[in-house]
Amino acid sequence: MTSSSHSLTAPKTLDELRQAIDAVDDEVLALIHRRAQLASWVGEHKSHEGNAPFYVPSREASIIRRLLAKNGEVAKEGHTTRIPDEAIHGIYREIIGACLALEHPMTIAYLGPEGTFTHTAATRQFGSSVNYMACANLALVFDAVESGRATYGLVPVENAFAGAVTHTLDLFADFEREVYICAEVQLSIHHHLFSHASKLEDIKLVISHPQPLAQCREWLLEHLPQANLIESSSTVRAAKMIEEAKSADESGEAGFDWRHAAAIGPYSIVDYTEVPLLQRNIEDHHDNMTRFFVIGQHDSPASGEDKTALVISTKDEPGALFKLIQSFATRNIGLTRIESRPSRKKAWEYIFFIDVLGHRDDADVKAAIAEIEAGDGVMLKVLGSCPVSRKL
Repeated sequence: MTSSSHSLTAPKTLDELRQAIDAVDDEVLALIHRRAQLASWVGEHKSHEGNAPFYVPSREASIIRRLLAKNGEVAKEGHTTRIPDEAIHGIYREIIGACLALEHPMTIAYLGPEGTFTHTAATRQFGSSVNYMACANLALVFDAVESGRATYGLVPVENAFAGAVTHTLDLFADFEREVYICAEVQLSIHHHLFSHASKLEDIKLVISHPQPLAQCREWLLEHLPQANLIESSSTVRAAKMIEEAKSADESGEAGFDWRHAAAIGPYSIVDYTEVPLLQRNIEDHHDNMTRFFVIGQHDSPASGEDKTALVISTKDEPGALFKLIQSFATRNIGLTRIESRPSRKKAWEYIFFIDVLGHRDDADVKAAIAEIEAGDGVMLKVLGSCPVSRKL
């Protein structure tokens, strides 16, 4: 805090207050433009360096962490006008995104259409100044990044209660893909029910992506036990299916009765379809959260608080998993996730997804990885290192 902010006195009239706010807004705008100019110069330096990435998640994480720490200092000083951390995070994410777009134009691929949770996570991470590419499925997000049609992509990887997004893991399991995790996004998730039905008893069909259906399972069993469940490629797509059935009904070609159908998804569905909101917050756990990965053709340098994602294939023998974990345990490296998936190459053969605390370049993490790779019949791929994220 500056000395001038401590000596701030309140103007006496409403007009004076508004004039003071206008003056502060002018100062803030001028400082944003100054920051943008500095960012454009950073972009020029990176252009001269050749292959230096324009998007550096570790640098962004350091900026956000420093600002939130300073915001915490305001609270310790007893200021009643302290802005919440979530608001500071959102404000600076948008500023950083706008400045990044000045450094280098970017296209972000995500599981579409607009309005999905993945779209929301992408805009929270990159702001509104970049170009967005909606993809019909997760494989197309990976392909867009790998081919260079998109600069980065955003994919869901895990829900706190419903577990892993298995399709994403299967796409990461391809050892030949040159796609890396460079950032992590955590998003609070709230599900809502949309339907033309006037009451729950009239709903006979519920449509949504498999993850929301799983995350609302108990609510559905209690309130809509009579309804059939149908999976869709995305939450917004589920609502659009109801719209399409309504339009088809008007021409006599409806595939199902839209009057008794419902979709589950984010509140943003109201911005992209005309299916009415019937019931708010139907998720089984109101502290529901989903993790997303930002994928690109590089990962992130160390930020001081990182995690590293690995995919490992090993021989099917007693103690195989223990040997993998032991390499980290003996070096006091924490594991935040272990997930197994069928290899899809041989019956009863599995691969393991492991997230460890630390950066791939940290000495202990590097030594553990080298020890595992030296094992007989082991295949290991570092999916990437990225800063530990905070909930948005």
